[in-house]
Amino acid sequence: MDTLRAAVVVLQVAEARSFAGAARLLGVTPAAVARLVGRFEAAHGARLFRRSTRALSLTPDGERFLAEVRGPALALAAAASRIGAPVGIAGTVRVTAAASLAPTLLGALASLLERHPALRVELSFDDHYADLGGGRWDLAVRVAPRIADASILARRLTPLPLLTFATPAYLARHGVPQTPDDLLYHRLIGVRFPATGRMMPWLFRTPGGMRRLQPDFALIVDGAAAARTATILGIAMSQAGSEDTAALLASGGLLTVLDAHAPPPWAVWMLRAPGPVGSALAAVMETFVAAFRELPSVRSPPD
Repeated sequence: MDTLRAAVVVLQVAEARSFAGAARLLGVTPAAVARLVGRFEAAHGARLFRRSTRALSLTPDGERFLAEVRGPALALAAAASRIGAPVGIAGTVRVTAAASLAPTLLGALASLLERHPALRVELSFDDHYADLGGGRWDLAVRVAPRIADASILARRLTPLPLLTFATPAYLARHGVPQTPDDLLYHRLIGVRFPATGRMMPWLFRTPGGMRRLQPDFALIVDGAAAARTATILGIAMSQAGSEDTAALLASGGLLTVLDAHAPPPWAVWMLRAPGPVGSALAAVMETFVAAFRELPSVRSPPD
């Protein structure tokens, strides 16, 4: 006996509460449905339905059987309905991104992956240099003042103010710096570029032009996300891009200082090697563009 066919018929009879109702759904006669159920019961030595002139109900054996076959039967029907349907966006996209951008990028990908089950994204969060021409990565998302490499295609996703941060508790203990020179008397957090080993300079605008400081850092980390976390903990002050700080600034959990000396904004950049763009990569790129367009704005310091 075709067990799979019998399971589908039993499920339809249980849902319709009658042989006649199941027969209408299956496009056969009530007698054919009754015969198939009867043969299945006889083959397994158990009654699945209580029959009467007025009602049809499941026996305990029928309830157990139905509980076990309902999920697989529905899954089979759903799979059958998708046969011949367009696959949609499919494939794997490999992305490397600055760790500080993780909340924005993961939030954007959540809905994209829900809409396209055949899409796969490999996402690596680090601040290392990515060789986009080597085939390992399809896309990079980075924070930088500008992109000097003319061999890659760069799109600016959003401007990113470069701000100097501290917690209210830190400033209450150590005072609020009024000029860049006052930083000599503060604990500061430095960021080392993993690719080169160089320290990220602190930048300030002065009447004489841009000023670069290389302070004696109390703490050195290898990424802006770690620097921001250490700042939130009140360890020291930091200078970093304003990504993922809108809520903290709005709530007063972080404060900015030396706004009048802030340098020109940096930016979030989306980078890829020249070449054709498939549907999967195009979908990821469009999603990232939309995500940064919808970000809550962080005020830029006054010019």
